[in-house]
Amino acid sequence: MPSCLLIECCPYHWEIFPAWVSLLGESGFTVDIACPDTPGHLETVAMLGKQRLPIERLWDIPFHRYDLVVLGTLMHEGYNDVDKFQPLPGLDLINRIGCPSISMVHEPLQWNLRCPEATYDGRHSKGWGTLNLFRDHTFYWQGRRRRRRQWSREGNHLVLWEDGRRLTFFSTDRGTTWRGPSGMTLRRRTALRTDLKRHTRSGRHAIVTLSRQAAEHIRPRCPDAAWIMPFAKPDGPPPVPRDTFVFAGSIDYGRKAIGSLLSACAALAPDESVFIVGGSRYANLADDPNVGRLMRDLADCGLADKVRFSGYLPYGEFLERLRQGRFLLPLVDDRVFGGDYKVRTPAAVPLSLGLGIPMIVNEAIARRFGLDFMVCYQGDDLASGLTEARTLNDAAQASLRERTRQAADRLQAHNRDTIAGILRRILA
Repeated sequence: MPSCLLIECCPYHWEIFPAWVSLLGESGFTVDIACPDTPGHLETVAMLGKQRLPIERLWDIPFHRYDLVVLGTLMHEGYNDVDKFQPLPGLDLINRIGCPSISMVHEPLQWNLRCPEATYDGRHSKGWGTLNLFRDHTFYWQGRRRRRRQWSREGNHLVLWEDGRRLTFFSTDRGTTWRGPSGMTLRRRTALRTDLKRHTRSGRHAIVTLSRQAAEHIRPRCPDAAWIMPFAKPDGPPPVPRDTFVFAGSIDYGRKAIGSLLSACAALAPDESVFIVGGSRYANLADDPNVGRLMRDLADCGLADKVRFSGYLPYGEFLERLRQGRFLLPLVDDRVFGGDYKVRTPAAVPLSLGLGIPMIVNEAIARRFGLDFMVCYQGDDLASGLTEARTLNDAAQASLRERTRQAADRLQAHNRDTIAGILRRILA
């Protein structure tokens, strides 16, 4: 059988392993996995009955034994935390390995609208952090959280505007270094070499995104970009539901619409609650800054009994516990990330389709990703979605599950056809 090496350099995204192993297995490949030694990776690799190849010794792996390499997360060179990854999972890594490859893009905005025009190591009052100047004249400076950020060139000066405050930088070495107020310093990083179009031109490489919208977004830079939404279906029928509403994943006030959850809890019936599966790795959940804040907010609203927490679960147990829910809550409203979810698929979508659990989801996201048959709500009015779900009788609930299954079957067929076409091209 042909063999594939699945590489994941990031200290997260272990949830992609079952989906890729299943999809590649259907295409006739055996799969080995190289990844970090975080608990999530180790538990998921063990669940699949595989042995981890250490990513920290990636270059000891005999790549000539593999017919295909899949990079689970392709990271742009201008990513803000490049030092977090050793090695950086970018195009240079794939080119150095030299095998036919498929690279998965999770963050499409990094490769187009949010592709940096210039990038610097920047010193500010809180230390050093990457500064990226984007083509739309916004910028991100790691470690400096500001809402309104713009940059411009004014003669020989670089000007950063943060919440209306003007920061002016000057250079005496043609832009290699810049000096600004209060000891701020910018040091230009190596010029970005990322070129998706050139990367795929040889025919040996493919770029894959997680949604049709994401593929369309980066096609100006990579005309051959395709999309799949990998997911794995568990064996056997779903168990009898134990919980009506379940939420999967981490609690994050900055990246998820936690406010809509708080308002929705007030609309729950006396015997109803939301069960949060996972949520944090802290042994004492209250010590987690975000979970602790949610607990305090719930208590202040008199809703402390309306949310229950499982605490951290290994990925296999996490999936089994999710299967016992009647509805899945993504907790992502359309406004989150300034429109990022117009191209970035919420992780709950493949979970819902793979496990066969209908979602209660923002209607804009449902419409965008072909999920109009789910229970939908407008804006951040999650409460109306919970209320509507409560009115569904057994027949309506069964119909919703059947439509979820049919959508999963269509998507699974698309995944198989897309991967088959990619493999014919890059392995020819």
